[in-house]
Amino acid sequence: MTIADGMHQIVDNINGARTVRAAEIEGLVHDVGEIRAGAQKDLKQVHRARMRESVAQHKALHAFAKTLNRDSMNMIGGFSASRMAMGRQCQEELADFTHQLKKDVNDIRLDSVHLIHGFADERVSRSIELSRMLMSYNEGIVDDVEQLMGIFKKDRIACQADLAEAHAIWMSGGAAYTKPQVQSEPKAPEVTTTPDEKEDAALKQKILKVIKASPNGITLAKAGKKIGVEWRKLIRPAKALMENGRITKKETQYFPC
Repeated sequence: MTIADGMHQIVDNINGARTVRAAEIEGLVHDVGEIRAGAQKDLKQVHRARMRESVAQHKALHAFAKTLNRDSMNMIGGFSASRMAMGRQCQEELADFTHQLKKDVNDIRLDSVHLIHGFADERVSRSIELSRMLMSYNEGIVDDVEQLMGIFKKDRIACQADLAEAHAIWMSGGAAYTKPQVQSEPKAPEVTTTPDEKEDAALKQKILKVIKASPNGITLAKAGKKIGVEWRKLIRPAKALMENGRITKKETQYFPC
């Protein structure tokens, strides 16, 4: 997989997650609209029922008032009081229903806000994770380039020696050419192991242990969390283990050999 393919795959994953979240929000907005429409429909039905009931009651009460008027004028006052009490009860019931409906709509709105905030937090965390992956991947590329530059320098020295020898033969007109003897450099004295080198060796052993315990691969960031060391400090020991053939690297993942 090339760098561009990896980047495209990461972007596709982010876009896919964003599309799923957008679809969920759109579905939630649709559900809220349906709930609101259903509530308005129910409210209209209650209003129509109350009007029909009010008309029916009015007719019944009007007939009853005529009957009571014939019997006794004193009953009219009692009937008026009863009618006012029923009107207050209907108003109280309607007020309770309206209050509950507003509460339900407000709860749905708060749930929508929480869902949107959760999506925003997840998008930020995904962005941070992507930035860390890209940083680690970039460091891996830098290490690979440094290794290639080292190999290129060694090959260039050998190639320069061959070109110098060919040029000397050409300048001598094809005569026998004796390659100058290169004096060997004096052997460097053995260096006593310092505390820093001992600490570096111990860190290599910890890294190697964590990587061997992760046959499916592990990043330096996760390895640093397990060891309890800042992951940037693991770059140089990991590179040394790769040069010794103890571990291998693929993209940002390190594998045991």
